[in-house]
Amino acid sequence: MLEVLPLSQASHLPPGPGLATVDPDVPLAEQMMIAARSAGLKQPEMLADLAIDAFDCEALLDRLPRPMSRGERQICSILITLAAPVVSLSITHPTAGLDGRRRRVAVELFVDLAVDRPVAVASDDRGFAIHRR
Repeated sequence: MLEVLPLSQASHLPPGPGLATVDPDVPLAEQMMIAARSAGLKQPEMLADLAIDAFDCEALLDRLPRPMSRGERQICSILITLAAPVVSLSITHPTAGLDGRRRRVAVELFVDLAVDRPVAVASDDRGFAIHRR
């Protein structure tokens, strides 16, 4: 189930886990492994691999997030989140800093996630607008 609210109503999102916090001094791949292992997995979830392909961001895996652009750090946050099983999400402005193509990828990704788990989003991104009630 996908619930989309305008960004101005972010305080009305249901409680729940959001996107992962990015450590600027640890390579992305290592952060994904830490998230997976914290959830009892040996490897990150397959969904994270699919997102890497969809975002076309394999080059980010061995980089430190500190010098990355805002959009690249946002992708890191999404990938770290997807490295572990996602039961539900409650996220604010998940497309912040992303270019047009990657915004569309992120919207599609969260819409697909919501098919079998609750996902609540506060965003003014037009991609989410068609999903508002």
